[in-house]
Amino acid sequence: MTTYIVGLDGSDHAHAALDWARAVALDDEKILVAHVWDMPVSTGYEAGAVVDPMELAQVSDEFLTNAVTACADPRVEGRLLTGNAGRSIVDLADEVGSGATIVVGHSGTTKVGLLLGSTAHHVIHHTEAPVVVVRGERWVPVRTVVVCVDHGKHDDEPDDRSIKALRWALRLAGAERVLVSHADFVPAVAAGPIVEPGLESDEALVDDDDLVKHAIDKATDGVGVPPNGAQIVPVFGAGTGAFSLIEASREADLVVIGTRARHGLIELVTGSTSLDVLAHAHCPVAVIR
Repeated sequence: MTTYIVGLDGSDHAHAALDWARAVALDDEKILVAHVWDMPVSTGYEAGAVVDPMELAQVSDEFLTNAVTACADPRVEGRLLTGNAGRSIVDLADEVGSGATIVVGHSGTTKVGLLLGSTAHHVIHHTEAPVVVVRGERWVPVRTVVVCVDHGKHDDEPDDRSIKALRWALRLAGAERVLVSHADFVPAVAAGPIVEPGLESDEALVDDDDLVKHAIDKATDGVGVPPNGAQIVPVFGAGTGAFSLIEASREADLVVIGTRARHGLIELVTGSTSLDVLAHAHCPVAVIR
């Protein structure tokens, strides 16, 4: 059973995250609405608190109580937390355990928006729990899901993070179609019988088809039928993985990507596929470690 953790403040994108969780969660699942308050300080010759902490705690508690009451949803519970928002949400996910899925809103439209220390950015890079970043114009219901499948250590095998992402998508309640996407970009200087730059040879396309079939087989434990009963549709594209997923997000309700458990600046400055998709997708993005 999944427990959805939603970071809630007064922003529109935070409320969109709560709407997403309520639309996806099953009747017997739980939604923890986490509102985090911290003590603002003024800096200068002397540092000091600029507000009364008791008053701030009371206001925060009232905000959370009103938000939970307004939902009128028995699945929704409030958690009032203190400290840094990103760290507090990650700690709450650790407390919940393996059943946690974090849902955060993000209004940025570029990599810069993710690089500037937002709550979404911190959570993505500091938790092992699945993280759904609600962005774009298409939120709910989640009917069409796109999952990226990439090569593993050997070209004829899908990598483990792709399998984890696909497994997660094939268990997502309400999903009706899961598009299993694989894309390879062939540059103009590449040798071989290609039709035009960006397109693969017929032999390579057969290999791609085998890769996706292998991924589906592993993600469904060999039965080929997903637990959520969704239709599985292989999709092949020309171009980088990020470009293909961003384009697919125009018609999808959710993009799911597996990512390596890297932390810190090195993951950001290299322009990873995950960061590109998170910055430019037209729908929510789920990041699975």
